[in-house]
Amino acid sequence: MPLDQQLRLTDLVPRRHRTFALLACAGLAVIGVLESLHNWMPAVASMTTDGRVAAFDLEGEGSLAVWFSCATLELASLAALTGWLIRRRTPGADAPTALLAAAACWLVMSVDECASLHEAFKELMSKGTGHRLHGDGTVWWVIGYGLVLSFVGCGLVWQMRRVPDAVLALLATAGFYALAVLAELEWIVPNKGEAEVMLEEGCEMAGNLCLFLSMGLYARYAARAAVGWDQRACERRRERVQGSGFGVQGSGRP
Repeated sequence: MPLDQQLRLTDLVPRRHRTFALLACAGLAVIGVLESLHNWMPAVASMTTDGRVAAFDLEGEGSLAVWFSCATLELASLAALTGWLIRRRTPGADAPTALLAAAACWLVMSVDECASLHEAFKELMSKGTGHRLHGDGTVWWVIGYGLVLSFVGCGLVWQMRRVPDAVLALLATAGFYALAVLAELEWIVPNKGEAEVMLEEGCEMAGNLCLFLSMGLYARYAARAAVGWDQRACERRRERVQGSGFGVQGSGRP
């Protein structure tokens, strides 16, 4: 295959606003379906031998909600890494360390979603200090997550300051995560029940979706900048060739 026909890294990034709008709508539709399945679960559970449908349980391990969160976090990590690679290969552009750190952070969050690492951290801190601080000790992992995500998030906001839609999506991510934490701590709904579970998990999934969109929007910005640089470089080379007289008719050469 000729070099000019080979797939480039920038070709993998969607360019149109419509594509990101469709991704957002599709993600919200999936979240709505998962919430509805969880709400419908008690009616279906009576048809099973163990009285539950683990796949529909928003809080259950290995459920469809966990799969969706893992997938969106992995896509966010891949989008952040793609944006970093594009910036790194674009002459004159910086390769922000914040994006690389974010890619690693989102990947760890995806693993945590599957393996519940934050629960182990909560129990470790509660055992080591002898205090659970509040309730069952959830505050321990909230503090740890809050410090790391605040540091990474501030770096991303500064790096993405020229991409308002990416910054807006990232701020929406922070808002949804904050609501999910407040619901987890039972500060919104006093008694933990189905409403609290659906609010917490719904906000978490919406936050993960916004995170993916934010990383994708910045990757699009990086891809557009790289393509623009390529076009300008081609124009400069064409001008140099024309200015040298090669390939120009009437140059007097035999």
